[in-house]
Amino acid sequence: MAEENGNKKESRFGKFNQVFMTIIVVLAVFFAAVFAATIFFIKVVLPQKSEYTMLSEANRVKYMVPLGEDLVVNLADPSGRRFVRVNLTIVTDAEETQEEIVRRKPQIRDAVIKIFRTKTVDKIREEEGIFSIRNEILTAINEILPFGEVTDVFFTEFVYQ
Repeated sequence: MAEENGNKKESRFGKFNQVFMTIIVVLAVFFAAVFAATIFFIKVVLPQKSEYTMLSEANRVKYMVPLGEDLVVNLADPSGRRFVRVNLTIVTDAEETQEEIVRRKPQIRDAVIKIFRTKTVDKIREEEGIFSIRNEILTAINEILPFGEVTDVFFTEFVYQ
């Protein structure tokens, strides 16, 4: 009878051990599957953030190119203490134009700096002033490009002091 009682305890302990190990293995497989699915979703399903964005508006495709780093430019102020910090996104008509914008970023940055250096704070405060600056930038960039066209310019950051 004592042997039967000892076997029952070993049997219960053995079954508990077996159930416990099965649960651990199932949980390990589950977490490995969740980890693999997460990695797959991040690498394959989510699109990689690219430098350019393509958007379609009324069956017309536009290509957007961010200018990159902020430009900090001194304004035409007699005291010399006024400046503007600006960043742009350029909208082009074709992918080839987009690539040309990327190749000519230093020229474009220089043109934007030249435009802002001639402006005063009063000029950039006005809504018409911003509109005219936008048109000047658009015209200057289109003159730089050997082909293609810049259709719009968005100010993604515009701070003056």
